[in-house]
Amino acid sequence: IGVTNSQQLRQALKDFAELGITKQEPDQAKKLRDMETALIGTKIPGYFPTPKPIVKDMVERADIKPGMKVLEPSAGKGNIADEVPKDADLDVIEINYTLSEILKEKGYNIVGSDFLEHKGEYDRIVMNPPFEKGQDIDHVRHAYDLLKPGGKLVSIMSEGPFFRSDKKATEFREWFEEVGGTSEKLPAGSFTG
Repeated sequence: IGVTNSQQLRQALKDFAELGITKQEPDQAKKLRDMETALIGTKIPGYFPTPKPIVKDMVERADIKPGMKVLEPSAGKGNIADEVPKDADLDVIEINYTLSEILKEKGYNIVGSDFLEHKGEYDRIVMNPPFEKGQDIDHVRHAYDLLKPGGKLVSIMSEGPFFRSDKKATEFREWFEEVGGTSEKLPAGSFTG
């Protein structure tokens, strides 16, 4: 290759580095990256990936201890699951096949596809459910029923259940107060690029 001294070798290595060629990434990492890249521009009903700063706050609030049984229903591509401590016993649920395949590739324990049909008991549930047609109300109430005594649920919800006057929202607020739920608004723009 025409390199005869250390100065030429350093220059050749620098030129090579500038080409942006890096060592081959492992097959699984490449496959995952390709699967996630394929989602760009794809419209999946009810799918809004949870931004990392919100996920970190949710997981912190959940106070997950080693060995706890944890559930992420409506797991999407695993933004929340990716932040759950690795020493927890994590189950995930995802209804969309493409997203479920990403979760499978990441090695998550997928326990179903329809959260509202799921049975089990969990110490912690951390979730970002679909909002359309009040689904967030249904998902939060079902999740609460899956908690072990002393369990904790941390969920994102739309604002609608907290102010709408329809029967479902009104009943939700009454139930939420009965179980001692607390809520707070996310900062404006939390889900925008």
